[in-house]
Amino acid sequence: MCTLNELVRPVKCLSISAGLISMMVSMAQAQETEREDVVVTATRMETPLSKVGSSTTVITAQEIERDQAREVIDVLRKVPGLSITQTGSFGSSTSIFMRGMSSYHTQLLIDGVEMADPSAGQPSYDFGHLMVTDIERIEIVRGPQSTLYGGDAIGGVINIITKKGKGKPRSSVSAEYGSYNTKNLKASLSGAQQKLSYAVSASYLDTQGFSSADERNGNTEEDGAENLTVNANFGVQFNDIFSMDTKLRHMRSEIEYDTWSGGRAVDRNDNMRKTESSAYLGANLALFDNRLTNKLGVSYISSERDTYLGEARNSYFDGYKNKLEYQGNFKITEAQNIVFGAETEQEHTEQSGIDRKVRNNGYFATYQIEAIENLILSAGARLDDHEKYGNHDTYRLTGSYTLDSTQTRFHSSTGTGFRAPSLYELYESVYGGGNEDLEPEESRGWDFGVEQPLWDDRIVLDVTYFENSTKNLINWVGTGYVNVNKAEARGVETGMSIDLLDNLSLDGAYTYTLAENKSTGGTLARRPKHEGTLTVAYEPMDDLTTDLSVRAKGRTYDSATSSYMGGFAVYDFKTSYKINDTVTVFGRLENIFDKDYHEASSYGTGGRAAYAGVRARF
Repeated sequence: MCTLNELVRPVKCLSISAGLISMMVSMAQAQETEREDVVVTATRMETPLSKVGSSTTVITAQEIERDQAREVIDVLRKVPGLSITQTGSFGSSTSIFMRGMSSYHTQLLIDGVEMADPSAGQPSYDFGHLMVTDIERIEIVRGPQSTLYGGDAIGGVINIITKKGKGKPRSSVSAEYGSYNTKNLKASLSGAQQKLSYAVSASYLDTQGFSSADERNGNTEEDGAENLTVNANFGVQFNDIFSMDTKLRHMRSEIEYDTWSGGRAVDRNDNMRKTESSAYLGANLALFDNRLTNKLGVSYISSERDTYLGEARNSYFDGYKNKLEYQGNFKITEAQNIVFGAETEQEHTEQSGIDRKVRNNGYFATYQIEAIENLILSAGARLDDHEKYGNHDTYRLTGSYTLDSTQTRFHSSTGTGFRAPSLYELYESVYGGGNEDLEPEESRGWDFGVEQPLWDDRIVLDVTYFENSTKNLINWVGTGYVNVNKAEARGVETGMSIDLLDNLSLDGAYTYTLAENKSTGGTLARRPKHEGTLTVAYEPMDDLTTDLSVRAKGRTYDSATSSYMGGFAVYDFKTSYKINDTVTVFGRLENIFDKDYHEASSYGTGGRAAYAGVRARF
């Protein structure tokens, strides 16, 4: 058996398993396990999770509600392979590092719309502004996904799918109050009538916050935040084969933040105001008894950020993206499918010293076959035609195989990625850092995993080894952007769920990541080697839930100070009670032991905090 110390040494831990795996396999049930989870992100068509080769995690609406999540990062922190860094108080800049890749290598989709900010230095989505607003589920697909989703997805994809209207009209409201004078309100209305379906929701957050610059360095100014987010989904089913849908989203936020000066974050009366809007209109046509489905969609996003010193605006960053896309799904036989499509998109940014546009056209196809029973293989390719960099091709291969006798599932994927330099990286002029001679980033990655259900599916274990590399990685070095020769990351991600009793369960994740800049031999910043979570869920009586969880990180290198931050463990407790079919009360205690820790050097984190709320459904 592994000792406690050995549990953070994955190579040694994997070597324990000869006897243990033999025991687990002998416990496994021979009958076929029924799997109900269906995902769309991994293949761009509805596919049972048990037939997906890519390493994929699904977070349901029920899990989000039980977690009392206010911001999306609250639930993403529990996903294996993801490391999250927030630079201070509520709403402050937040980055997600997937499998050791850079934060801008993870593409965020909301209802299929790409949300990366074209005005950002290295376009990505700032998760600090992303609130939980009527989410149906979140699908996280790890590993290169450029073949299906383009250059921003060379590390992986997070797809947030919001709720759609169905059945009789339903509504819900919730209110929460807690530490830092935090107020969080939510409301939603959904339903369907004849051919029309609708779902509208809104959330509002207002908080005084805490100092984004570490209070231990003498910083005392509270950095507050305000956020209003509205979603609306509408659909019309004209007949059995033709429908249209539209998806609208608007977010307005204002945050106070602290500035980096003299080698650390310090108090300053700065704030940022951001508005973010997206719109999608799609038409769907099914032909040949639904064997061929067609989707034509147009989307538009805008992101406008203004920063202020006091009441005076000192900079602005405006980004826009419009996209036209077609996707076809053709069911060749019961065992064979092909997904194909084409898209054209234009990015545009206006900011100090830059007013530029660029267009990219993409063409892709993926073929999936159940070659023999329980063996599902897929192969895909993509061609990107970039206005500045010409043609680049990428590919992706996946496989999934389940042993009937033990229900052991093997899953694997490999692929390549391509990302053209952003408009900011090419043309930034305020600091003279733009570099028009930059080369595109190119990536390659693969993974192999084993999933094992045990004890009549009351235990599910999943262990995946991954490797990825990036050539021509773009970094700011000295006075501007340059290509770094090569960066590599490899590691092991594990997931575990155990139903010990009908009312007692354990869920955990652990990730080991070794991420290196191969040109210097140094460690890539803000990618901890060791990171994990564990949650104990207990329901002592009907309608009463309690969760105790711990989130831990090992020591982490931060390039801003060229030093390591110490590891930490933070404990949270959550409970809820359903008073009747309409009303539920809930509450939580975060950072129970008031742990002082850092996610980014010299930036503060929240201390012990308590929140309580009530939710009603009608």
